[in-house]
Amino acid sequence: MNKKTLATIAQQHLDVAILETRGSDSLDFHSVSVWGIDAALTAAYLAGYAAAVRAANGSHVDALTTERHTMLGGVWLGEGEASEWSLDQRAETVVTLPIPEVELLAYHWTERKACDLLIPTAIRQRRIA
Repeated sequence: MNKKTLATIAQQHLDVAILETRGSDSLDFHSVSVWGIDAALTAAYLAGYAAAVRAANGSHVDALTTERHTMLGGVWLGEGEASEWSLDQRAETVVTLPIPEVELLAYHWTERKACDLLIPTAIRQRRIA
């Protein structure tokens, strides 16, 4: 998803012609309906989801950044392909949206919680393939 997609959504659902600051209250502030906001947010979510699916299927057209993680049941083994982490046939490679929680592994006091809870939860929530 890119700025052009967001601009189209703003035009179609919110009657906002341009998504750029123009330095004038009458041009930069808009009165929009709740149902317009709902429609715009739904359209943006679906556009992002579609971009994520395209990325997971190898398309680079309007694709979101994705990551590959290895899971064994509910246990996170690490970033990368299952074949790199385990010989166990139950290990699977999961494609997700970015998982910034992995950065918590750099801190000893957050490492266990990140491995046991935060990263597996994030992978389940952001899984796209």
